[in-house]
Amino acid sequence: MNKLNELLEIMKEHQKFDRLVQGSWLSNDEIKGAYRGCFFGCAMQTSDNAIEKACAMYDLPLWIGYWSESVFEGLEPQDAVKWPVQLLESLINFNGDTEKLRHNLAIKRLINLLPTENEEVNSAIELVIDYHKNPNEEKRIAARSAAESAAESARSAARSARSAARSAARSAAESAAESAWSAIWSARSAARSARSNERDWMLELLEDKD
Repeated sequence: MNKLNELLEIMKEHQKFDRLVQGSWLSNDEIKGAYRGCFFGCAMQTSDNAIEKACAMYDLPLWIGYWSESVFEGLEPQDAVKWPVQLLESLINFNGDTEKLRHNLAIKRLINLLPTENEEVNSAIELVIDYHKNPNEEKRIAARSAAESAAESARSAARSARSAARSAARSAAESAAESAWSAIWSARSAARSARSNERDWMLELLEDKD
């Protein structure tokens, strides 16, 4: 990943001059007199397939490109502007297998989901974790089958929950708006937390020398 040193210097400059911004691939900031954009939009100075172009130019696995851009957009703004430099510095010092890294990140993500209140879902998650620990076709098929079964079970539970929610809403209509806003803000908070977790897990894995 030697080419990443070049990308790192580019992102350090964009961070220094406050050119990184969430929610836009690339836009002209007339006040600052410069183009500002997201992680790869800013890096490549384009809104046209920026991730694919950056990954091809700097020998970066495509999955890391898409994943890291998603993390950038989901972090708190003050953390997002630091993220490209943090990630690239860690990637440059990483000597491991990026495909194994992908599986290890998935394991951390899945472990974080456990336990759920549904034992079938728990079992499915465990099978998927087992697959990521030792990927092979047999385990992939078993994990996929269990995940599909658990998903159908979860959808059934969700339908029951929605039915109960509609019933509750009819009997408590006056609190519906307040409940809706509470749910929206809770979801936003959870999304931010999830992206922070993804960032922390990746940096931890990249520092692992084993």
